[in-house]
Amino acid sequence: MKPYMASFLALLFVLIAGSAVFIMLEITGRTEDHGNKSGWITLHRILGYLYISLFAVMLVFMISKVAGLQEELSARTIFHIVMSLVLVPLILSKILIVRRHPALTSRLPIIGLTILALSFALTGITAGYYLLHKKDLTYTTLSAHDNDVLDLELGKAIMNRKCSKCHSLERVYRAFKSEKGWTGTINKMATMDTPNISTFDIKQVLHYLTTQQKNRQAHTGTNPFKLIGKSLVTRKCTVCHTLDRVFGARKTLSEWTATVNRMIATMDDESFLSKGEKTEIITYLSNKKKKK
Repeated sequence: MKPYMASFLALLFVLIAGSAVFIMLEITGRTEDHGNKSGWITLHRILGYLYISLFAVMLVFMISKVAGLQEELSARTIFHIVMSLVLVPLILSKILIVRRHPALTSRLPIIGLTILALSFALTGITAGYYLLHKKDLTYTTLSAHDNDVLDLELGKAIMNRKCSKCHSLERVYRAFKSEKGWTGTINKMATMDTPNISTFDIKQVLHYLTTQQKNRQAHTGTNPFKLIGKSLVTRKCTVCHTLDRVFGARKTLSEWTATVNRMIATMDDESFLSKGEKTEIITYLSNKKKKK
């Protein structure tokens, strides 16, 4: 889940919680007659269902994200996880009291206010933190002016620390991309770690990866565009099937174009392949040696 989407859901999450608590306090805390309370109760119940559903969706995404992390969790992340887990028994207790123990309904406002407070705090350290630093990161490229501050060892250290958060480093070292391709990938990944990565970090990582690729190219004497195409095929095509199926196929340029277009449509994800990546894959596949 992208940071801006997670932030939007977090804001919606606390808004629903606040509305539900407000209605509950209006119904239980005021002495004057509200007239038909059934409508308010129904609205409160609907908001409760929405809150639980949204919480469940966000919980699944967050568990999936934490499971994919490769490094030790930060203090802010641990605090976020603890508060999220505390919400689970509180929500279950509230449901249990409403459904099975009506004699304890006088305690519901306290539980509701506690849930709201935790929801607000969770939103503050996630959506709030992201929005405060959102403008700190811009699309970053390398220029001649950066040569004085670029350092390969520093770039390697930052890359090892940052890239290993979400996936193995083997995925990085096996990839072959043009400088433009690496620039786009690193900037895209940086938005997933905002605001924990700076423009300076991006430049160091970009410099290290592009330099390493040039060194490998010089050492092997291989056409870099061929390696880029092969790397893309290895990473993208194996999402759905084995490489034997790809490398064993005999197709013309137009046939490979139709095949790749069909695969992109099947993935139903506009960001799965850029136009440049699509061209590199088709060029590589149409020019590869056919199996005899």
